[in-house]
Amino acid sequence: MTTQSHINEIRSHTSLRGVAALIVVLVHFRSFFHSSIYPDETWFLYKGYLWVDFFFILSGFILSYIYGLEQPARRTLSDITRYLIARFARIYPLHLISLLVVFLFFTMISLVSWNKTGVFCCLFDGSLRDVESLIANLFLVHAWGMFDSVTWNLPSWSLSTEFFCYLIFAALLAMEGPVRKLALLGLSCIVLLYYGFSLATSIDVDDNFRLSIVRAASAFSIGILLFLGRHIISDLSSKWLTFMQILAIAALLSSLHYGVADVVSIALMALIVLLTWEDRGWVCHWLGVRYLHAIGVYSYSIYMWHYLLKFIAQEDWEAYTGLALQSSATGSIMFVMFLTFMVIPISIWSYRSLEMPARKWVNLKLALWLDPRRARIGRTSNAAMATN
Repeated sequence: MTTQSHINEIRSHTSLRGVAALIVVLVHFRSFFHSSIYPDETWFLYKGYLWVDFFFILSGFILSYIYGLEQPARRTLSDITRYLIARFARIYPLHLISLLVVFLFFTMISLVSWNKTGVFCCLFDGSLRDVESLIANLFLVHAWGMFDSVTWNLPSWSLSTEFFCYLIFAALLAMEGPVRKLALLGLSCIVLLYYGFSLATSIDVDDNFRLSIVRAASAFSIGILLFLGRHIISDLSSKWLTFMQILAIAALLSSLHYGVADVVSIALMALIVLLTWEDRGWVCHWLGVRYLHAIGVYSYSIYMWHYLLKFIAQEDWEAYTGLALQSSATGSIMFVMFLTFMVIPISIWSYRSLEMPARKWVNLKLALWLDPRRARIGRTSNAAMATN
């Protein structure tokens, strides 16, 4: 099986993942803006939830790239097992750690409330947080259609649906070439039906949380199909590619700002993924700069911790400082900038001290448990597979 240790990283895609993560942070922090700014009608925040669909598209493309989905041969059980171990190690450890931190945070709030008022509140509130949703979060199935909204660490819903997509991809790897083509045709039909229904009814893709796995699988499938047709841009010169990249980005930002149908914005996101996969053109050169690439590396930690930071700020800022969050437009902008910059060092620490050590440990332990001899031989390869 092809692994990342044998292919080149698509630096533009890593950086794009970081850009998307920062935009999601800004979208979630927009509630801190002063009312005079009207953030829901300001630039691309209008449809900011679509950047999660961008993650799914990227994921489908990158996994197809790493594991060579165009190769028709069916993968062995051992290959698929190692793939699933790498995927599990990629997302579950930090999900579990962040879920535990959220649980402890609300436990602390409840104890403080109990001490002050005699009421044990906040831990299980019956809506976002209850025992049933906690168990579902532990098994990473909490966005598989069993709840009406997000629960506990809110951004983790996308991890649940991403895990569902990983299982779809494992099934594709287990198929022979002709059968895989039929399965991809079936996925293409789902994509057309889902987005066609969304377009015909003018329903936003985030309107029905119970359809989250369909939403994720549709965007993920677009990423796979883009990979299979990626050579369509190979004959374009770097100048033409740059022109198309800039045009696609401008069109995307305009569509997000003016609230064009979600399908249009998702199609433009897919186009950007396709136009940047070769790391050619001026836009790719800009995306490849060191610091922007680093944000992409830390993007998972950024995504997983920012909402808890928002909640802490929202609950405690005014209580400890005596300053209203939305006292002025300038003050609210400065506060949002402060929170956004705070996310970065927290995420760097998380990546280095939590995410990567836990990922490597889980990867190694599971591989060693399933196949002791292969795990000892392939430690380096398994660690490389966990980076995406």
